[in-house]
Amino acid sequence: MNETKFCINCGKEIPANATFCSFCGADQKTAATAETQTGATATTGKQPTPPEHTNMWTALKLGMKQTFTWSQRITRPQYWWLYLDLMLIALILTFTLGLKVYSFPAFAAHVNVLQAVLLLIYSALMSWISVMQFTAGARRLHDSNRSAHYLWFSLIPIVGPILIIVFMCQRSKPAGERFDRFASQPKPWTHKWWTWCLLVLFTLLYAGSVNIVARDNAMDSALTTTSNSDSTSDSDDSYADSDSYDDSDSDSTDTDSDTDSESDSSSDTDSITVGDDDIDISDQKTYNTSYSDSSWTGSTFKIDKVTVYKTDGAYTIGSGSDKRDFNGVVKVHMSIHAGRDISAYPTQAKLSTNDGQQVDADMDSDDFDGDLNSGTDTDGNLYFELSKLSSVKDITSIRLKWDASYDTDDYDDDNDFKTYDATLNLN
Repeated sequence: MNETKFCINCGKEIPANATFCSFCGADQKTAATAETQTGATATTGKQPTPPEHTNMWTALKLGMKQTFTWSQRITRPQYWWLYLDLMLIALILTFTLGLKVYSFPAFAAHVNVLQAVLLLIYSALMSWISVMQFTAGARRLHDSNRSAHYLWFSLIPIVGPILIIVFMCQRSKPAGERFDRFASQPKPWTHKWWTWCLLVLFTLLYAGSVNIVARDNAMDSALTTTSNSDSTSDSDDSYADSDSYDDSDSDSTDTDSDTDSESDSSSDTDSITVGDDDIDISDQKTYNTSYSDSSWTGSTFKIDKVTVYKTDGAYTIGSGSDKRDFNGVVKVHMSIHAGRDISAYPTQAKLSTNDGQQVDADMDSDDFDGDLNSGTDTDGNLYFELSKLSSVKDITSIRLKWDASYDTDDYDDDNDFKTYDATLNLN
């Protein structure tokens, strides 16, 4: 029986001593050179390292090592174990970072530094995973004696992805050796400048797409909130009975506050709801305020009521390094009239008190800000948790700072960004 080999170009079976392929005409000297090098290695007495048992860990190590390796092969078990690894990692990243970066744009009218850092980390990791999965698919096709160009089938709706899955499930074929290209001393991809350039490029593209989606989600949420607020703006006390912040005894409290600049109420049975948490309160004090600012773009920001709550015991907010206790809550009601198309973010406001505390607005504040169209009106409540509050009467003044902006093509327009700074005396 005559010995045979496979063409290094088309993969057809040809005689072992053939110098040219009778099917495609490709020169077989490369194959002969590779065989000579293999024989030389054998004469040194070195035995090849037996392959590791394929599992999730070995497949992941191989995938990371060959992130930018195109012209080699991986077996069917190696590919599918790696696929499982990458899917699990992607899910973990989505639940730990993805939900945060998709919830709010990092780059809008202003830059949120923390959100930007989370976005870049998430995008870099997801880009790396995508590249690893893509090149692994190419090597799996090589192992089944198919060109990586078969990946173009994935662009065909419905049918294309099904065909790719079928190809990835095929057995290994010896003719796939024609795709092996081994350098004498291959350099790791981490030591190549162009691989890092590609990762940076993919990261920026991925981050840009995620930021656009987050911005669109914020705009849709703002428009929905605006339409909802228009239907309830006729009632002056609608904010006191909102779903996000509910006072069980608010009827009597708000009635008293309409006739006086401030009101006191204390009861062991009072409670409020912040987000999904019910908080018992031992004392509360409500102040009517008259803050109004119409100095920018014809837009008006008003704060007409501030309520200070003393909780019945200590409560906890946040998790991990952001976890902290609080025993006081400050509620600020704000209304906005947009004189032009603007972006306003009072739900990201910072509040400082006369006793030296500074806190950020709670994430469970009413969703009434964001991108506002000209002529629209919206209102809602801002909530701030205080770490220390001995008595509601200790808070005699507060200071709020928040940002607003609008889009413009005029580079000389220095009025496109505004930082509001409001100080309210509660005595």
